[in-house]
Amino acid sequence: MGGIKYAYGELLTDIAKPFLIGILIAGVITFYFPDDLTVWANEHRFLSMLVMLITGIPMYICATSSTPIAAALILKGLNPGAALVFLLAGPATNAATINLVKNIFNTRALLIYLSMISLASLSLGFLVDTLYDLMEIQASAIVGQASEIFPENVQLVSAAVLTGLIVYNLVANFRHKAAHAHSH
Repeated sequence: MGGIKYAYGELLTDIAKPFLIGILIAGVITFYFPDDLTVWANEHRFLSMLVMLITGIPMYICATSSTPIAAALILKGLNPGAALVFLLAGPATNAATINLVKNIFNTRALLIYLSMISLASLSLGFLVDTLYDLMEIQASAIVGQASEIFPENVQLVSAAVLTGLIVYNLVANFRHKAAHAHSH
């Protein structure tokens, strides 16, 4: 019972904000980004990976928010290697972490830290793109295919339940904090 309470209570509350931010950004990307991103990304794979690396490193983004953002970018045609670079570099680094590493250690340690994250992310990005090419898979064509497994009404009910749980937990959390503040 404790595991269920944790999963649908505390854990859901912890991930709700970054998840909703990720969904919002993914929606903006899906609506506003050009559909011809595919042409540019495929012609400039290394550059697209560098752009995602430079975008992901300073952002304060967790895996919960970055996943829907990466999916939206792939849907718009970004090569999967560049999306993976974003998924790896974004959650592994951010401005606060960069500052902390520099202050606790030194600039040399920071450069090594960022270099290793960059090198690993770019290497894995190239590997993923190579695998997609070898298997002749078009990433934008398979994003969202898992939704075809479940009927649309099951998807809508699930989305409503998830939304209800998030709202319930946020309201309960707010009430708990308000009651706790009044008692002190």
